Amino acid sequence: MDALSDVLQAIRLASNVFKRAELSAPWGLRLQGGALAGFHYVVRGSCWLTVEGTSAPATALSGGDLVLLPLGHAHTLRDRAKSPVRSIEALISEAGGDDVLRSGGGGPTTTLISGCFTFEDRSRNPLLASLPPLIRITSDQGCAVPWLEQNLQFIAAESASPRPGSHVVLTRIADVIFVQALRAFIERLPDDSGGFLRALREPHIGQALGLMHRQLEHPWTVESLASKCGLSRSTFAERFKQTVGEPPLGYLTRLRMERATALLRAGSTLADVAQRTGYSSEAALSHAFRQWAGTPPGAYRKAQQQTRGARPGDSHAHGDAAARTPSNAAK
Repeated sequence: MDALSDVLQAIRLASNVFKRAELSAPWGLRLQGGALAGFHYVVRGSCWLTVEGTSAPATALSGGDLVLLPLGHAHTLRDRAKSPVRSIEALISEAGGDDVLRSGGGGPTTTLISGCFTFEDRSRNPLLASLPPLIRITSDQGCAVPWLEQNLQFIAAESASPRPGSHVVLTRIADVIFVQALRAFIERLPDDSGGFLRALREPHIGQALGLMHRQLEHPWTVESLASKCGLSRSTFAERFKQTVGEPPLGYLTRLRMERATALLRAGSTLADVAQRTGYSSEAALSHAFRQWAGTPPGAYRKAQQQTRGARPGDSHAHGDAAARTPSNAAK
């Protein structure tokens, strides 16, 4: 498995809203910013996208285009620059339980497929933190990107004629679309791009990232990682920090703590967590976890169990909140 696949596997997301919109000119939609990441696929027609909080000009979109807004910026979609704008929340409220949103003045129609996601503890994922406000995936020289286009067309067809189970199907395929869009974006980055995205494509550092993600329980040292990647210790350490943004062992510790919190939330024993995260004993795990999270791992696990017991119907929401607790405590 490559480093990108390893990092993508660490992204846990859930589709919250998934709608098809039939919009006749003149029309305009505004989506408020927040913790949600969103995507829009233009099934047919055209529109202009403006992302708030950035200096980028309005982006022209046409049929077959896909845009991803991974950082949750507020943005506006409309057929023309001065068309009136309505909030997406108002349209969803008017639609009631209907999965199709309709708005506009009766002119030429633009059809959009839109989705929103939440991430589990997005602040600690280096890939998400390195993404730009807007990712646009367009066709290659007039031809659609085959592997992406097939799934997008499936979404368009499924949303146009909902059947029993359609919501589950669309949610699952939307997750695939998100990962495919990220992969397409990273693959098209220029060679001189920097940051964590570049690290995934850099052979030596990408190999090290893959080793750490795949073999988290291994007793890695800077020397052993450098040896595996065919670099000297000093060259590897310098290049890793320059591209990833933190030292190799700092990155490794963060990975182990994120895995530990997930295992503790699931009720794993301290011995099991220690073994699966590369610590030689429960005591070693407890010391590292307390330094990172500000609380002993046993107390953290007990708190999560009590939370789930108090509100069993809201375990997923509490799990997301719990995942953010260690990073907040560490601050």
